[in-house]
Amino acid sequence: MSTLSYPRLIKRVRAVLIDSLVVPLATVASFAAGYTLGVTETWARALLVVIPILVLEPGLVAWTRGTIGHHIVGIQVTKSDGVTRLNFFAAAIRAAVKFVLGWLSFIFVLTTSRHQAIHDLAVASVVTHRNVKDLPDFEVLSERNVEGEGFVYPPRWRRALIVVVYCLSITVALGMVIALAMSESCSISNRCTRTDSVLSLVVEIVWLLAVGAAIVLGWSGRLPGARRKAKTSYAPAA
Repeated sequence: MSTLSYPRLIKRVRAVLIDSLVVPLATVASFAAGYTLGVTETWARALLVVIPILVLEPGLVAWTRGTIGHHIVGIQVTKSDGVTRLNFFAAAIRAAVKFVLGWLSFIFVLTTSRHQAIHDLAVASVVTHRNVKDLPDFEVLSERNVEGEGFVYPPRWRRALIVVVYCLSITVALGMVIALAMSESCSISNRCTRTDSVLSLVVEIVWLLAVGAAIVLGWSGRLPGARRKAKTSYAPAA
């Protein structure tokens, strides 16, 4: 059993929200400084945007074990041993996967034994508390037993397949809802009303929650098609 202490998902979400404010502000400030200094070359302006992003996400993770958001909420990103820093290349891959998958990646924190998101699994990283001394017990998570005792679980490939099937079904069903409920002007010419925008937002939230539930329930063997089964104990013959 690992002795590492993992944070709750909400703490990781708080770190992401902080970074989602810091990184754009730093990028705008960098671009504005370049404009003030008279930087006009396209490649130079591109660097003014790219460099802050690389420094604040993979750079800080590789050099200090965390972004500004991670430091503020008191968590860190390391290799699987909980101590060693990631190199810049691994941190960059982690950041890219997180950017591409977005919130979907974080759903896996609720299903993996070491509370890892997909971008953690991609580079074998873990997110742990920097210091647990003054934290309440409910903030400190230990390694999770994904497959509970007393049950026989379907093979992982089958559970993964069922999760994919459910996620695709959810996506298709909600896509049909959008297609039927959206106004014609929004669907054809992208002139959407406020009602269309609200409907789109609601469907996106429902999609994220439904997909998250499918991932969590499917991997834990609680969806039809790949259900876990209780172990049956037989009393020895007299």
